[in-house]
Amino acid sequence: MPIHRQENIAPFHLTVFLRVVLSISFSISLLQAQINPPDLRCVEVLNNGDVKLTWLPTTDPGNFFSYEVYMSTQKNGPFTLVPSTLTAITATNFLHAGASNSVQSFYYFMVSTSGAGGVTKSGNSDTLRTIFLNSFKNVTGGTQDLQYNRIHLPKLPSTAPSFTISKEYPLGTWNVLAITGSTLYPDTIWVCKAFMNYQITLSDGAGCISASNLLKGEYENSKDPEQPYVDSISVLPNGNTVLGWKVPLDGDINQYEIQYRTPANINDSIDTVYGKNKTSYTYQTTSANSGTVGIFVKAVDSCGRGSSVFYEIATLFLRTRYNQCAYQTTLNWNPYQWAKIKGVAIESTLEYRIYHSVDGSAFTQIDATSDTFYVHKNVAPGKNVCYFVRVINTKKNITASSNRVCFFSTQVQAPNLVYIKSVSILDSRSAQIKILIDTTKAITGVTLQRSENDTVFKNIAFIPSNGNANYTFIDNTIKSTQKTYTYRTIVIDSCGNERNGSNLSKTILLKVLDEKDQFFIKKLTWNEYEGFAGGVSGYAVYRMVNDKGQTTLLGYTDAQTTSYTDNIEGASDQGADIFYKIQAFEGIGNPYSIMETSFSNETPVYMEGNLYIPNAFAPAGVNPKWLPICYFVDHNDYRVTVFNRWGKKVFESTRQDEAWDGVDAMAGVYVYLINYKNARGEYIQVKGSISLIR
Repeated sequence: MPIHRQENIAPFHLTVFLRVVLSISFSISLLQAQINPPDLRCVEVLNNGDVKLTWLPTTDPGNFFSYEVYMSTQKNGPFTLVPSTLTAITATNFLHAGASNSVQSFYYFMVSTSGAGGVTKSGNSDTLRTIFLNSFKNVTGGTQDLQYNRIHLPKLPSTAPSFTISKEYPLGTWNVLAITGSTLYPDTIWVCKAFMNYQITLSDGAGCISASNLLKGEYENSKDPEQPYVDSISVLPNGNTVLGWKVPLDGDINQYEIQYRTPANINDSIDTVYGKNKTSYTYQTTSANSGTVGIFVKAVDSCGRGSSVFYEIATLFLRTRYNQCAYQTTLNWNPYQWAKIKGVAIESTLEYRIYHSVDGSAFTQIDATSDTFYVHKNVAPGKNVCYFVRVINTKKNITASSNRVCFFSTQVQAPNLVYIKSVSILDSRSAQIKILIDTTKAITGVTLQRSENDTVFKNIAFIPSNGNANYTFIDNTIKSTQKTYTYRTIVIDSCGNERNGSNLSKTILLKVLDEKDQFFIKKLTWNEYEGFAGGVSGYAVYRMVNDKGQTTLLGYTDAQTTSYTDNIEGASDQGADIFYKIQAFEGIGNPYSIMETSFSNETPVYMEGNLYIPNAFAPAGVNPKWLPICYFVDHNDYRVTVFNRWGKKVFESTRQDEAWDGVDAMAGVYVYLINYKNARGEYIQVKGSISLIR
């Protein structure tokens, strides 16, 4: 009787138990040892239908007798013993001769026997099924579908995850057709009719293979070629049409039939392109320059079978309309139709790109749109202008171009001469701009523009044409004491379009700074005037006192000198209001025979007013008159009044040079009151007393 293992015996008790058993009889334990079945790994069907089994040997417990092989045509049996003499425990394979396994699958398992006469049998090994390969014609897909089975479910851990499908064609030449984990494989027959052989193999980690029966037969092409996928139809620069497609998968395509849609909407065969790997055809006419052109391609195989054809594709046809007053071109074109093939995702349009060339220059992209029209503005006048449109798909890997359209951009005439003669500052908020325009061409007027940084110009006025050559405009929206301004004008032609621009003219900004520790010294600096066609010959420096009532020319500088130093001590008694300004003079050489000037802003100088007041005088003595001495005091707002001790007014004057002579006045102390306005516009009052001595 076999000895049964008791798995739940504690380690200590198990040791004691085994010692007892061994002490009784070592030979009895050998007779009662269990034997395992071999590890069956592969079932290989040979070309004659015999089956070769391959396994890994079992472990010899010391009483091995033989291996037994069992076979059935059904998964659940009954299984019959296959005659064999496998008495060597090291045996690893067995050939089941005469199995005739070419017509169906067989199921196999193995056992190990032991003891005298092999009376003790192991359990069964894994049951493996031979691979049976069959095929049937798929009328819908036009393929020869190979069908086969797995050797075990679930898959053995040592078995490869994928089958290898081999095909013998032509006879005598085997090639791997596919490696797949599926048990169904559709094979497209690319020849009209031929003998072909197939076999399926499955490898195992033990180094053996399971192989199917050898499937032999004569097969024929029952499938029309796939429709060539047309990726683009495009117009070449010379007006020819080029059609491009991708090579279909069908292996026996040997030519392509090119068709053309006539004006009567009839699709005529016009040419044949030989060779499977051809991917383009050029239709060498220029009909794409006058309308859309439809060219189509049909794949033809060696059996004369032809594919379906996509008849909707056509070239992009671009039309243009030029507006000489708007200086713009309106472009429109038909939508691009992408090819449609069953099972292939239809491409979609990302955008249409517009390309432009002027006077034969290289085409450059000017814009892109998703619409089928576009307006190109600001077209250069008097040029040979060309356009074409290019469509691009969303993946950005397919493009197609339209025909090219060229024309001469005729424009209305406009004067070539528009010139700013001068820009001169009038006051703190305004500047005067003088403009000269050619009167030989009709215009609507000119647009006056202004910039504060010499870069960004803004429209500030439109000056309508009155037929004259000279125009003057006053810009009263500036701050001339804070910044410079640059002006230019743009001609507006008879269509209302901006045309030629003038020169740039920049105002003069004068700044006056104090010299450190020098009260009467003033430093004048200014920027160069810009805009004279004859250049600047030099600058004049002016000083104005008493509300510009007294203007003094201080001196001149040359064109490169934009600074001047002035000492105003000599003007200290002339008044509180002191201003400076600069005048630029145009040099000779102006092509329009003009010599203009330009004035800067007027910059004030703020000097603190001071009074030097005598405290006594003697009408009959050395100082016969009393007169306050004024420095930088406003003459227009000056008043001095003298009172006696009873508060009676005895003298009053609004003139800084008028003195009190004390006539008819008694000796004594008098009170004076002086009111004046300083250079900052502040009103000051000074009080004090004086002594009249007799």
